[in-house]
Amino acid sequence: MNAPGTISRRSNLDAALLARAAPLPIASYFDRGWFEREMMLLFDKGPNYVGSEMMAPEPGDYMTLPWTENGKVLVHGPGGISLLSNTCRHRQGLLLEGRGNKSNIVCPLHRWTYDLDGKLLGAPDFDSTPDCSLPRTPLKRWNGLLFAGPRDPATDLASFPLAADYDYSSYVFDRVQVDECPFNWKAFLEIFLELYHVEAMHPGLRKWVDAGNYEWGFGDRWSYQVLGIKDKLQSQASPNYQRYRDAILAYSGGALPKFGTVWSILYPNVMLEWYPQSLVVSTLIPRSPDHTTNIVEFYYPEEVRAFERQIVEAHQAAYAESAAEDAAVCSRLHRGRRALWLAGEDDEGPYHTPHEDGMIHMHDWIRREMRQRRTL
Repeated sequence: MNAPGTISRRSNLDAALLARAAPLPIASYFDRGWFEREMMLLFDKGPNYVGSEMMAPEPGDYMTLPWTENGKVLVHGPGGISLLSNTCRHRQGLLLEGRGNKSNIVCPLHRWTYDLDGKLLGAPDFDSTPDCSLPRTPLKRWNGLLFAGPRDPATDLASFPLAADYDYSSYVFDRVQVDECPFNWKAFLEIFLELYHVEAMHPGLRKWVDAGNYEWGFGDRWSYQVLGIKDKLQSQASPNYQRYRDAILAYSGGALPKFGTVWSILYPNVMLEWYPQSLVVSTLIPRSPDHTTNIVEFYYPEEVRAFERQIVEAHQAAYAESAAEDAAVCSRLHRGRRALWLAGEDDEGPYHTPHEDGMIHMHDWIRREMRQRRTL
């Protein structure tokens, strides 16, 4: 990265990739058969991110996962954090709700009792305790984040150079929100992985970050985009970003953060986001060709979360503003592509490099994983 205010656009995208890359066909956003192949070839392999150790940091802590209809729960037992089924083995009622702390897991319906590793300890009035432990999913860890897929995130991210900036284990969990998005999951990532739209669509964000000063980096299953920060922070077009800027500068004594933001992805669907005094994980769950669930988790340094709530509130308000603007972009993309799809037409425009290098990398990754040719 160059000094603030200096135009610098750096990317290590492979020139050979640029020569072979092509946008995905319109059908890939709407066709049910294509969607089912994506689920099998892209998502079944993982990484299957499920949550973080900071959601249940102390022994006895638990947190149910609302995006699983609360059917799964993270529980901090004697051996650490486990991902357990949250439905009783007797009549399949939900066991736990929300977050809390327990010494055992007790079903409220018939008082079946499990330990924190999921082993059934007792079933009232049964002559002997049935062999009915709660199903348990093995977990892998990276920087405090938990993954349930067959892939190892530590291996996939071994060459990722920004791991130290994404040390979630040194932060504390604040809250999670679940957003339902009426468009294809790839449209969401295309906007996340290109900088071309920032000036046009983000009036608040563009006066915080320096959209002309950025750096792309790429690995086999990941990419990152570092955006600089304006050295002379202007009055914001957005009250939300004005509040965030003022809160950050007041906390730092006027010192600028080292970056404006850093957006990274672990394919196919885990977005790691760095902001001054905040980390975010945003995970996409495709539900259908035109419906995606986005789970957004917010993390902060313990001191900031406990004693500097003005930073937390300002950050989340600014984040929500940009997220709403991105959703509007995705909706416009969805509507235009749907019109072509219904008319039986296809189209593809040229890429801008380096502004859209992240999207180029993603399209190429999808084609390779799905073994598709450029002519599709």
